[in-house]
Formats: sequence, structure tokens, C-alpha cells
Amino acid sequence: MRLDGSVAIVTGASQGIGRAIALEFGRRGARVALAARNAAALDEVTTLIQRAGGRAMPIPTDVTDSTQVERLVQATIRDLGPVDILVNNAGIGLHAPIADARAADVEAMFRLNVLAAGACIRAVVPVMRAQHRGLVINISSVAGRIALPWIGYYSASKFALTVIGDTLRMEESGHGIRVMNVFPGMTRSQFSTNRLGDPGRAPHQRRLAPVPAEKVARRIAQAVERNRNTVYVSWFPDRLGVAGNWLAGWAVSAVLRRWARGAQE
Repeated sequence: MRLDGSVAIVTGASQGIGRAIALEFGRRGARVALAARNAAALDEVTTLIQRAGGRAMPIPTDVTDSTQVERLVQATIRDLGPVDILVNNAGIGLHAPIADARAADVEAMFRLNVLAAGACIRAVVPVMRAQHRGLVINISSVAGRIALPWIGYYSASKFALTVIGDTLRMEESGHGIRVMNVFPGMTRSQFSTNRLGDPGRAPHQRRLAPVPAEKVARRIAQAVERNRNTVYVSWFPDRLGVAGNWLAGWAVSAVLRRWARGAQE
């Protein structure tokens, strides 16, 4: 798939990884529909894309509302053309121990990270089936491959999104629809500031250096044009951490248990 000339919907496009993806896709010639609740921030991203010679349309959307999601897809088709790419990026973190997290926070996070992504998929897949092509990109996390202390519920939501992507790939392969799961690690953005739960940094955040959101966006854009199904941003600690967990999960768990105990002291 080529980004140049394609139509892409990016959710959570007002900041962080979503904003970087929208800018990168626009720079590479995609027509981008920008979805988020912050209309002013979407207008700013739209202006940046247009100044660079691209085409973008801000569509303020709460993706936890399925009616607004349907409206997003129909507005994109009407003004930009049939949807070639959906980027399920909208999400929020939750920093709290499993036994102490607020039920309302857990429910709000799963509603955005999992259920909203499913609603977006259900809205665009009929369009992609009709044109016999399409790409769904799910922004998961390394935490969707490795269970991490203090962000267990967030990790579970990203495991769920990963399974949704893997299953969708099998179910829709006969319709020409591809699925890409992306596993960023620590990323420099407003994600930690906006997350639910306890203030302060999780144990892994105290030891790992973040990468720029722009690097994540470049990796994704390259992977789109190379027909990749799975994307890691960095070899270390992301890809090597996942490989180590698969080969020697007991050792990784021992390290993470020490991190968790250290955070409680």
C-alpha cells in the first residue's frame, strides 16, 4: 500500500503518537481525517499538514460514542474519499495496582482502548470490503506483549487490542483487508500526564528512556509501505524485551517483581 493518495482516519490525532502519525501520513501524501475531542488541537494539526502541502480534515469526535464514529466515517468518505486506512490510536493509560484501581477508571479505560477501537473497525470494514482493500492499524504497546506492574489494567487492554487485530487479520484476509499491530515502548508525549489513576511514574518509566513520537510515526509509515503486520519501534528495550519474555519469562518476571517492590518502598 502507498500512503500517497490514500485516505486515512487517525483517531486520537490531537496529540502524541496520533498527532505525529497524522503529520507523517500527510507529509507522505495521504489525505487525513483527524479525529479527537479537542477541536482546537485538531485545527492546529490540520494547519500544519496543509502548510506542508498536504490535505487534512478535522472531525471532532468522541470515539466512545458509536453514533459519532459512524458520522466520522461518513464525513471522511464524503469529503476525502473511501477509507483506505484506519489508525486506532485513541487511548488512555491507567497507573494503579490491580487491587486498588478505581472501578470507574478501569471501565473508562477499557471503553476507550478496546470498545471504541472495535466500534471504529465495525464502521470502516464494510467500506473496505466493498472496495476489496484496506488497512487497519492498531496502536497497541509493548505492554500488550509483557505484563507490567502498576499498569496491569492498561496492559490487559492492550493485550485485548492485539488479539482483536490478530483475529481481524484472519477473518478479513479474504476481503483484501490487512491488519497491522504496532507495539511502541516508552514514548515522549503527554500520555503519562493524561493517564488515569495514581500520579507519578510507573516502575518501568523510572528506568527506560522514551523515544520521540515522530520516530514511532516514521516506523509506522515505513511499515505501511512495506506491508508489515507487526511493528516494533526500537530493538532495545522493546523487541529484545518481548523476545526475552518469550524465551525466559521467569527471568523477566523476577526483574519486574523487584521493580514493583522497589516502587512500594
